Amino acid sequence: MKKLVSAILSVALLLGVSLTTVGCQDVPRGELLKLYMPGEYIDEDIFDEFSAWYENETGEKVTVDLKAFDSVENVQLAVEGSKADYDLLCPSDYMIEYLISKNLVQKLDRSIFDPTAEGLFKDQYVESTLEFDKTFEYSVPYMTGTLGIVYDYSKTGKHVTSWESLFGNEFAGRRSIKDSIRDAYASACIYNARNELLGLTGAEQKAKIQAVFEDTSEETVKNAQNTLQAVKSGGAVWDIDDVKFGMADGSSNVAVALMWSCDAGYVMNDYEDADGNEHPGNRNLWYVVPEEGGNVYIDAFVINKYAVNVKAANYFLKFLCQKEIAVKNSEYAGCISPVSEAYDELYDSYVNDEDGMFDDTPAGWKEMFIETMFPSAETLNRCGVMKDFGAGKSAVTYMWGNI
Repeated sequence: MKKLVSAILSVALLLGVSLTTVGCQDVPRGELLKLYMPGEYIDEDIFDEFSAWYENETGEKVTVDLKAFDSVENVQLAVEGSKADYDLLCPSDYMIEYLISKNLVQKLDRSIFDPTAEGLFKDQYVESTLEFDKTFEYSVPYMTGTLGIVYDYSKTGKHVTSWESLFGNEFAGRRSIKDSIRDAYASACIYNARNELLGLTGAEQKAKIQAVFEDTSEETVKNAQNTLQAVKSGGAVWDIDDVKFGMADGSSNVAVALMWSCDAGYVMNDYEDADGNEHPGNRNLWYVVPEEGGNVYIDAFVINKYAVNVKAANYFLKFLCQKEIAVKNSEYAGCISPVSEAYDELYDSYVNDEDGMFDDTPAGWKEMFIETMFPSAETLNRCGVMKDFGAGKSAVTYMWGNI
């Protein structure tokens, strides 16, 4: 699976430019479906397919208009702060929980599309969705993955299994922390709770790791700050995207890095860099959700409170969950759709190695890569879901500012 990064689109994203279908400005608002979502996260070739499909279903015309954001927090600013004119939003789990709590999203029209239909989504991701959308009335899961550690075996000389590799001293000066308040905080909290987490299984393990993601007590925040400050003082690289490319081409001295599974899979496979240059994937890179625990994320679509074209929004969500469309978007974005039929087809394509991706790879590397993209039930059981910090948000934000 290969996500192609367009330099032009990347620049547009950084500048906050609307990636708008040509001619949208001439389309009546009632025939326009406006999306607000991360850049390079949907195959825009499906927009024309949707327009044709929608007209066949309803007899009405619609044109899709896309604007990209570079931070999930931009969604809150746009909707709560500006009552922005978008129909569909695609934020992450914790932001959806916040938007629901503030009555900033609409319930889905189940007469058009019911996401609770049996077997539509993989059960394990329905369970994760219920952590932030408790009645499954507002959101439609779009992509999923995990947060863990990427390591360069040629630099570590061993396989990594624990957060100790990131927060201990062994790789001081050769590690990277993602410059993201939630990811950094969560990983530090898991590390600090490692003695309580190790050895747990089943429901007890699941409950305990989820509790870590919901803890913003004064002591927990202080301990997280101390852990992160120690890593910073030890010369860690703080980064969003550059480290993954540096680790991929060998130009970085980073041996271990906090990274999302989709980014890990992207640079372990053949990839294009931000300038559009093609590179072979780095088979020295490995990914692991540490034994203490990690994060499973769900990015999902919701209908904006201020949506104008609500009907088309509901139909678009139905369209996205068709197997062929879900597969297209997964292959484009480099992530995995939780739509059951698409998930199974993607899984089979990796297992059968249709593209010869796993030819001449180290022993165990194929199994590791498949586990990265399709985590086992055992792995997901030790993964918590990010939550809205609520009253604890100011304390965590203050902590981050101190670091």
